[in-house]
Amino acid sequence: MDIPAHVSSLDELIELSLSRNSGFRAQYAAWRTNQEAVNTISRLPDPSLGVGYFIEPVETAQGPQTAKISLGQTIPWFSKIRAAREIGGYQSIERYRALEAERISLIRELNYLWAEAAHLQSMSSIVEAKLALSRDLEEILKIQYQGASISHKKLMEVQIQALQLGNDLHDVESQFHRLSVKLGSILELGGPVPDNFLPLQSSIFVNDISPGSVSKDHPRLQGLDAMVQEAQARRASARASYVPDLKIGLDYILTDKRMTDGLEIPGSGKDPLIVSAGIALPLWNWKSKRAEVKASEWREIKAHALLSAEISKLAREYEISRSMLDDELRLIQLYEEQLIPKAREIEKVMQQEYIGQSSDVFSYTMARQHVLDLELALSNVQYSAQLHLADLSYLKGN
Repeated sequence: MDIPAHVSSLDELIELSLSRNSGFRAQYAAWRTNQEAVNTISRLPDPSLGVGYFIEPVETAQGPQTAKISLGQTIPWFSKIRAAREIGGYQSIERYRALEAERISLIRELNYLWAEAAHLQSMSSIVEAKLALSRDLEEILKIQYQGASISHKKLMEVQIQALQLGNDLHDVESQFHRLSVKLGSILELGGPVPDNFLPLQSSIFVNDISPGSVSKDHPRLQGLDAMVQEAQARRASARASYVPDLKIGLDYILTDKRMTDGLEIPGSGKDPLIVSAGIALPLWNWKSKRAEVKASEWREIKAHALLSAEISKLAREYEISRSMLDDELRLIQLYEEQLIPKAREIEKVMQQEYIGQSSDVFSYTMARQHVLDLELALSNVQYSAQLHLADLSYLKGN
């Protein structure tokens, strides 16, 4: 897909990224390759056709035999073909699950970047508000300092705070540039996305925590389950190598007329047709056949172990992410329902005291900045919670 001037939603960004990302396309090509490879496994090998010529004709009662045409067909044991097709089929499933794992991993990364963009926009707004308050306070304190009504130390503290906030604002801009570079890499632009590519977002946290757990249909688990099935098919194929294959043949012998005293003998010159059958005895390479059976058994043990380890790993990651999300939701509730409302109450009180000249501008400004500090802390926790929501969605296989 072509790159638009900007995107308006996360779903649009995901669709665009899936269509342009080379890693995802490579997994798709690998899956299609395995799909086609299954079709290369035929039920019967190609027949063989041979021609023979007798350098010295073989004299028979029907006449001299001069040439032979042979047609042969090998019929493998049915379990060998079935096992080969099963191996290819399970490999195709593994590739498809790898494709699905790549897809949901890319979606999780895009969720990360989308949440980070909203967080940086919120941070930029809050830091700019704090910087404006600091600069206004600095101008007022400069006048008061010239009138010797405040100390030099207080003026320096406000100037230092303004310098730090200015640096914080530059840090936010740098982080947003790095985010644009990451997104440009995913979209394979050869550089960062344009500044207005992402929409302005609200920092409101969406409480979307539907109950659940790690899905048994998670692509990583389904891929390893297919690996187990493939190992079992390989073991069946290795054991089937001990079974002989059937061979059938058809020979057509060209026979000339029998001659006596220069005259053809009536009824001679008939071309015989021979039907033959046999088996391919697996007499040699028994050691390699036993090794292949053992290797397939160990391959199955390995696949089972990897599947068990992956189930445990995903369950652990889910429980940790869910626990951390619960802590963050509790902290979000504390900020929204208690800390920020109380800080705003203090700000109102300080405003009234400042208007009534019972408090100075420094105390009033610090109360206003304290509200912004709490809003910034809330934005940080909301951002972390959004990341854990993306993790939980990924671990559910969504």
